[in-house]
Order: sequence, then C-alpha cells, then structure tokens
Amino acid sequence: MADDACGDAVTSFPIGGDLSELRERAREFLTPAKLGERQESNFILAISEAANNVLDHARTPGVLVLRRCADRVVAEVSDEAGTLTDPLAGMIAPEVGSRRGYGLWLMRQMCDEVEIVSGPAGSTVRLVMRRD
Repeated sequence: MADDACGDAVTSFPIGGDLSELRERAREFLTPAKLGERQESNFILAISEAANNVLDHARTPGVLVLRRCADRVVAEVSDEAGTLTDPLAGMIAPEVGSRRGYGLWLMRQMCDEVEIVSGPAGSTVRLVMRRD
C-alpha cells in the first residue's frame, strides 16, 4: 500500500479526539502543494471523515500519514483494529434517510482515488488528490 515513489515531503501524527487540530495540521502540511481551494477543502473533509471513522469504529490507535508529491497529495489513515475489510465500501450511496454510511461514500466523491486495505496490521484508507 505504501506509495514509496511518492514522498517529496512526508509527515505523520496520531489520530486523537481533537479532529480540528488534525485538520489544521493537515492543512498546514498541504499548503505548499498549492491545491485549489475546493480541492484542499474536499481533501481535508475526506481526511477528517476517515479519521472520524477510526475514532467511531476502530476504537484503537490510529495514525494519519500525509505525502506531498509532484503530481498529487496522499493521505493514509490507518488503525490497528482492522474492522474495515470491504475494499468496495462506500461505492454506493447510503439509502435516503440513512443516519450512517455517508463517510466512505463522501470520501469517494471528494477524492480522485480511494483505496481500502485490511490485513493483520489493521485497516488503511488511502486517499489521493491529483494536483491540477
């Protein structure tokens, strides 16, 4: 899953209860990537949704790894629980009126690529936004 060819700049930090701080730190890291305002907002929202899923569902430590690359930015949100096992989760919009199930669907709408990988080490949601 690791995108070793993409790593012009890399940072990581734990996912804790304060998602506003996580969003701010992600925004600061992404600023040099010079994404458009809409792209940056969409990417930050997708990162926040993925981190919130770690807090809500995994209930284990999580980590956010961000990469700035020449042609894209990448966020990998990982947890140790490994409860997210369906690589196609979020491909179909939740039923109208549903109270849950929008996070992964929203990530897929906001990002150019979304990959879900699960294994013995846990689950990772990899989000990619290509730079215009």
